[in-house]
Amino acid sequence: MAMHDEIKEQQKKLKGKTFREKLGYFWDYYKVHTLVAVAVLIVGGGLIHDIVTAKEEAFSATLLNAYGGNMQHEFQDAFAEYAGIDTEIYDCYIDTSSTLNYNMTSEADLAIFQRTVAMAQTGGLDVLAGDLMPFTHMAGTGMFLDLREVLTGEEYARYEPYFYYLDGALLEDSDEDASYESDGSMDFLDTGIDHTDPSSMENPIPVGIYLPDNQKLKEYSCYALSGETPVLGFVYSTTRLDTAKLFLSYLMGEPNTP
Repeated sequence: MAMHDEIKEQQKKLKGKTFREKLGYFWDYYKVHTLVAVAVLIVGGGLIHDIVTAKEEAFSATLLNAYGGNMQHEFQDAFAEYAGIDTEIYDCYIDTSSTLNYNMTSEADLAIFQRTVAMAQTGGLDVLAGDLMPFTHMAGTGMFLDLREVLTGEEYARYEPYFYYLDGALLEDSDEDASYESDGSMDFLDTGIDHTDPSSMENPIPVGIYLPDNQKLKEYSCYALSGETPVLGFVYSTTRLDTAKLFLSYLMGEPNTP
């Protein structure tokens, strides 16, 4: 039946009906179309709302294997206040729920790894911390800045006892026998490597800072279950290095003195 004929047929059926009867007929005949249209409007409106109300990001950190998701919002709010970030205007994001298991890697672990690398590549991640294995693996991808290039002399002296080192000679090794992971990262997961001992390396590069017995992380239930000592690094692509360093100062219990 042509659309014109269908409309005429529906008009005949409604002739002489009360408003209530017409409304009931409309609902019976068009309810599926109406529900679909409403759903489209809701979803579309939600997307438009998200785009219009999206905030500019002021800081982003991922703490792998922290298992502190239950206090993530408190952690974010406390650091935002410390750093002077207006959360009405800007986003301050600290992911304390993402995990990576290197003993039994699943599709979820692969997704977390790929997301983390993608965030770093697009400048969406300022700080990455993790227990030793995931931090070492990320370091093998060239994820972190050389601390000698980003810390002041005073900061360097203060944090040097906690430095995590990679051997630059391995990073520069182009020999066919060099060990690589399947994702192209250098294999630094040898448990015999002491990443706290630069004297054991040909070209030690400090790329991370150990956070032993850190009170701030304990306050927000991070790394409490694993008992592991996390390591923190500044992501190579960050454009908010000052805020990233403020995050380290916050974790260390240091005052924010502009």
